[in-house]
Amino acid sequence: MNTALQLIIAGLAVGSIYGLIALGFLIIHHATGIVNFAQGNMLMVGAVTSYLVVSQFGLSYFVAIPVVVVVAVLVALVFDHGLVRPLQRRGAPVYSIVVGTLVFGIILAELAALIAGDQQRGVPPLVPNDPISLAGLSVRPQTLLSVLVAWAIVVGVWFFFNRTLSGLSLKAVGLNRTGAEVTGIRVPRMLTIAFIVSIVITCIGGLLIAPILGAGPRMGLELGVKGFAAAVLGGFDSVNKAMIAGVALGILETLTAYYLSSAYASAIAYAVLLVALCIQPLRVQIMSRRTA
Repeated sequence: MNTALQLIIAGLAVGSIYGLIALGFLIIHHATGIVNFAQGNMLMVGAVTSYLVVSQFGLSYFVAIPVVVVVAVLVALVFDHGLVRPLQRRGAPVYSIVVGTLVFGIILAELAALIAGDQQRGVPPLVPNDPISLAGLSVRPQTLLSVLVAWAIVVGVWFFFNRTLSGLSLKAVGLNRTGAEVTGIRVPRMLTIAFIVSIVITCIGGLLIAPILGAGPRMGLELGVKGFAAAVLGGFDSVNKAMIAGVALGILETLTAYYLSSAYASAIAYAVLLVALCIQPLRVQIMSRRTA
């Protein structure tokens, strides 16, 4: 019983990061109607940046965290002004923009490989990581920190979208862009905010997961698929559902790796994604038309 609980706690930590990736997918999709397939590699940027600052330059996480945020904002601005807006101005169809996001992610991975090396590397924990006893279980502080920060971000995002003027304006843009423009909302500015919020959240997820899984330029694709699976499983319409789906996926993956084989763990996300797409493809399509 204790073993199963330990595995569930470990899955909860990793699954919470999957939920953050899903949250990044949702924010951009609601604002623009596109699916950003570079999302996983944006998490990789956060992980690799934290590795460079902490392990290569020997600085503390007090420096690494703001550096990760600044890098995330720069990536968001390049993504918005260098890819999405030029394609939209040319009247490119949605699928062309989606392919563009995939290429953007590949470019990020290749740049990371050139800068940090094409290897998966360990990253020191954010806090002293000696196991602590909690209700008879042995829990590492890094695991608890990842879960707490991930869910704190969810609460913060909910507050932003439901209790701030910018968040409410962004929701209006997602529901009806033309109507938002008529009411005086500066739609381009709101879209830039959406990209920044989405990518900053995802990069912070990379910083949190780097001490658990390591950091490397090739980690983004697999993690991105798992985050996308969580988003689709949650219906692409709810932050809470996406986070719960991400946690469920993380727990399922951890239990599978222990009780069956680690060789099956990665296949779980692909199977879940396939099933989710088969069960509820229409909901995603309807949302794409509504937010386009």
